[in-house]
Amino acid sequence: MKKIIIIISVLFLAIIAVTWLYFKNLSSSEYSKEKIFTLVPNDASIVFEYKNETTFYDIFKDFNLLHDILGDDMLSHINAIKKIFVDDKKITPAFDGSNLYFALDQTENNAAHILILANLAKDMDADADVLNHLRSKYKLSSSVQQEEKVYKIAFNNKSDFRFFVHKSIFVGSFDSLLLNKSISLIANKQQANQFKIDKSSVRNKNSIANLYLNFDKLPGFFNNFSNRKNPEETYNLKNIKATASLNINYQSNALMFSGITNPQTNSKNYFNLFLDQQPGVNTLINIIPYDVSNYVFYYTSNYKGFNNDLKQLLISADKWGKLKNQLDNVSKKHAINLDKELIPVIGKEFGVFQLASGDKIGIVKSGNTNRLYFLLSTISSETTENIRRFDDSNILEAYFGQPFESFRRPYFAVIENHLVFANNTTALKRYLDNYKKQNFLSRTDKHLDFQQYLSNQGNIFFFVHNSNSKAMIKSFLSGTAYKDFKSDNFNWKDIYGFAIQFSADRDKYFTTMYMNKMPEAKKLLPSIDSLLNSKP
Repeated sequence: MKKIIIIISVLFLAIIAVTWLYFKNLSSSEYSKEKIFTLVPNDASIVFEYKNETTFYDIFKDFNLLHDILGDDMLSHINAIKKIFVDDKKITPAFDGSNLYFALDQTENNAAHILILANLAKDMDADADVLNHLRSKYKLSSSVQQEEKVYKIAFNNKSDFRFFVHKSIFVGSFDSLLLNKSISLIANKQQANQFKIDKSSVRNKNSIANLYLNFDKLPGFFNNFSNRKNPEETYNLKNIKATASLNINYQSNALMFSGITNPQTNSKNYFNLFLDQQPGVNTLINIIPYDVSNYVFYYTSNYKGFNNDLKQLLISADKWGKLKNQLDNVSKKHAINLDKELIPVIGKEFGVFQLASGDKIGIVKSGNTNRLYFLLSTISSETTENIRRFDDSNILEAYFGQPFESFRRPYFAVIENHLVFANNTTALKRYLDNYKKQNFLSRTDKHLDFQQYLSNQGNIFFFVHNSNSKAMIKSFLSGTAYKDFKSDNFNWKDIYGFAIQFSADRDKYFTTMYMNKMPEAKKLLPSIDSLLNSKP
């Protein structure tokens, strides 16, 4: 009996010890990650992390999607660094057990570069053998910048790689401006983890690669490649005040990440309105036309609650007073109580999609289409047999918020259980025609291939169709950026589409992000074939 008690006691103590060591290492890993992020420039919006292990390189050795996205120049730089700091057996021990971080950040106009960071197993800066080995193979020089000793490796192709080591953290880049951003954080004592990686990122510990996003900084990153001020293409991103921590799900011809997005819950913005809504099935994706460029769809489990929250948001933005006066005037003029009549017949889904032509179309699902049409007919005028136009402005913005601001006094039609509207009758008629002919993107082979990896449940759904967005991309990018985008440096033409989905979960969103290459040749519908294969 005593032996049994002793054995049980030993096992119990062993479990406690193993648990303690596990969480100790876990905490150490998270602390190291926190230190890394304090050296990431404040305006950086994208950080990619991967385990510096043979497994990663074996899995991704034939993966060429990164080449298509990042381009030849950036990939050649990354490969050059890999040969020095990962493949060289004299230097590899310094990076043993370290994850590598790549922060993508804008530098000058129309330019972006990568900052590479890693926690070192041993201090390269203090290791004479490592430095002497580098000098024996490369032209190595050093200088002091704001009290940091910066080393420069000069390559034969006239490109220079600079790096420094700060408290056992390796920081390097081929762009001196980007490196200086990191050094300035130290010199000015402005180090802070803008990505706010919290305990939820522990779930990514065993992932071979992770992606971190600061949505608040993304508009600035994209706008750096546009000559237009506040371009509307980044409008939806401006509503997102949040950071995301996503782990990779490997696929041979796609990038797929899933994880948690943490909103700034004290921020009053449209994105946060959906935190109080339960996820549901998105049916609107089934009726988007084949020539759609992009869409953003929303799902509310309780539209009445959403409407109340929206009003509070509009009040805080000092917009509700004007909109309420407008609604009161409409109600008085037409002898109708808009809130009482409209709110009960509005369904759970609504959103906006843009066509390849650039035209935008709004759509709202209704639970009682006949009643909705009757109500809207009292506050609108007929223009053609099936199309009417609102008599007053801003009604849709009052009931659905910012995404509908551009539909001030649109034309609309009701088809089956959907209200669809546009700012011109040509776009609306074209959609109605495609609807009747069932010319939907969801029925094409390539989109079926794309959609199979995505859930149809959530609260917010973004999608961009690459080929159908040619005109939008050209108008958004500056001449310099577009020329580079179309050059042989990149291979964006092989990308089919990009999607990101958010599903509310109390104070956060479960998030899936997906981008894929064109699938292998399959039979396509003739209509989509001609569009996708058309020259820009």
